[in-house]
Amino acid sequence: MGKKNIIKYVDLCCGIGGFRLGINEFQKTHSNYKFKCVYAIDIKKDAVDCYNLNFNENLVPNDIFDIDINELPDFDLLCCGFPCQSFSSAGNKHGFNDKRGQVIFKLIEICSIKQPQTIILENVPNIITMLNGSIIKKIIEEFELLNYHLSYKILNSKDFGVPQFRERIYIIGSLNKKIKFKNIKYFDNNVYLNTCIENVEYTDINLRFAIKLLKLHEKSGIYGYKIQDKRGGDKNIHSWDLSYFGKINNKSKELMNQILLERRKKHWSEEKNIIWTDGMPLTFNDIKTFNSDKHLQKMLDNLVELGYLKLEHYKKVINGKKQYIKNSEVGYNICRGKLSFPITKILDPNNICPTLTATDSMKLGIIINNNHIRKLTMKELAQISGFPITFIIPSYVNIYDLFGNTVIPSVINAILDIIF
Repeated sequence: MGKKNIIKYVDLCCGIGGFRLGINEFQKTHSNYKFKCVYAIDIKKDAVDCYNLNFNENLVPNDIFDIDINELPDFDLLCCGFPCQSFSSAGNKHGFNDKRGQVIFKLIEICSIKQPQTIILENVPNIITMLNGSIIKKIIEEFELLNYHLSYKILNSKDFGVPQFRERIYIIGSLNKKIKFKNIKYFDNNVYLNTCIENVEYTDINLRFAIKLLKLHEKSGIYGYKIQDKRGGDKNIHSWDLSYFGKINNKSKELMNQILLERRKKHWSEEKNIIWTDGMPLTFNDIKTFNSDKHLQKMLDNLVELGYLKLEHYKKVINGKKQYIKNSEVGYNICRGKLSFPITKILDPNNICPTLTATDSMKLGIIINNNHIRKLTMKELAQISGFPITFIIPSYVNIYDLFGNTVIPSVINAILDIIF
């Protein structure tokens, strides 16, 4: 047996170990390499507890900013899925002005002192386009000043044997050469949810809500449907479609659908001489222009009483957030967004899962044998994220947060294959 190449690596912002699992899988098929994790860190206790259980470590939660770089052991490879909240399209997009967005500069400082041969970073795709590309440009410039050759590409986990649509940007830096993503090996076939769904019958959401959804599924099928009141579309279910907050007649349902569409039109702001915001409240007189029912006021009053509509002032955007204009006119608006319901999307077992996120993954529903509807189990979340079914998760952790923030091991495995 020839001499093995020893690769020492650090696993920063390690989460539950997506990078480490990917490295372990790569090593199984590349016996000439031996990877050794010499340092790992994460700030979340739940994540650290999982990491310790699965990799026989004794980490304690720590802030990456508290690392004493001079005390770090020498290493050849730096891995980090640095915090994405500052760059995510779902967040406030504060970028480098947020402490979490400044983690990248700590990584740059570490690399300036320790000079590892290779770095692999992961984050959300929005980092490429945010602030007209200035974020990614700054990152590249800072690493190039340290003599790193950088490449980056958006990769989707569905192309690497995982039944999840999860696009992430992967950044590779090397002191030796520029690594070409064009050489990466994609999987030949997609894997679908039905390969990892457990046939376990129970319902863990509001029973009345579950029964209404199952009746609708029995009638017309609702795989792939979203449940949210503030958006429309052919594959969307509204609370008034289910009569969830109380039974209403077809005329009231039609009125709700009209308001749903009209509240997004920009001409209302022009007529009222206010700045447009998506989803404006509409007054009785506004609504009369597109609904002439003689019982209109009675219908509106009933919809407010049941909780389908609410009366509210207009809003304006201040520091990226909508705030009420207290002295403005009052109008009718739809009450609930997508996170107002126990389930917001029904997964199609013959398709792939949408991106698991910390906030949305606990709202994904699975229908089992047409008579039970439930959330994803821990084993399902693990397999949807490319983790082995043997992966251990303590019962007390927030599994939806952990898997919503993890790196996908099979993508890391494929990236290592073009580096080494």
